[in-house]
Amino acid sequence: MDTYVQKSSNLQIWNEDLAPNRRYAIIKVSQDDKIAKVRVVTGGTLALLDTTGTLTRKYQARIAPADADAELVANTDTDNLDRLTSQYDGSSSFTVSPTAHPSIGLLMPIRTIYDKLSPLVGSAFLDAGFDQERNRGGELHRRVCATLGYPFHEDDGTFPDIRHQLVEVKLQTSPTIDLGLVTPDSAEPLDTPRLAGIQVRHQDVRYVVFYGERDGARVRLTNLYVSTGEAFFKRFQQFGGLVVNAKLQIPLPRLFFED
Repeated sequence: MDTYVQKSSNLQIWNEDLAPNRRYAIIKVSQDDKIAKVRVVTGGTLALLDTTGTLTRKYQARIAPADADAELVANTDTDNLDRLTSQYDGSSSFTVSPTAHPSIGLLMPIRTIYDKLSPLVGSAFLDAGFDQERNRGGELHRRVCATLGYPFHEDDGTFPDIRHQLVEVKLQTSPTIDLGLVTPDSAEPLDTPRLAGIQVRHQDVRYVVFYGERDGARVRLTNLYVSTGEAFFKRFQQFGGLVVNAKLQIPLPRLFFED
């Protein structure tokens, strides 16, 4: 029997299709983190709720915190991006949105990004709850934007998070890093206009990975790792065997626990 603890109505089953005769225990947790209801069903019952039967696939890696509080994984940008970051004019504040396309003269080198963000290690903010990863990430995103010199926070849900600096922000309270549909070291072109004739690639993106510890009330940032996409897997272990992890997403009906 497989067990799933749910606070939301979105049931996620990883790396396998539904087995008709397998039993699935679905535990509903209330907003105050107490077990509210339990229902045990077969895979056949859940299959009736699965409207797509499609496994959503994405890459993942594992983080192993080191002794150092902050670590610059790649000391320099990729050769491709260095041709642009070497033209950085030293600006410490910006008037554009953090989701704007990058501009020549305003792209910070990776070491500058690392130096600016390192002081955030040791800081803390309110924890929105154990199932509120998106909200926790949003709070960190706001802090990173402010620290890098942006007058306001904006997130349009596209990759990378802070497009103006080609920075992807990750907050980890567990070892598993979700990487999406493309590996960080991919040489595929990024969907941005060319700069001085240079096409930015996925592997040129700078990854800012914070590790945080939760005490039930606050999240404290304990470690920082900054890497290019190109060097990402030199520090973080990509999941082996099943390189691409997949999940089946099933929306549970409003009255699911009433049956």
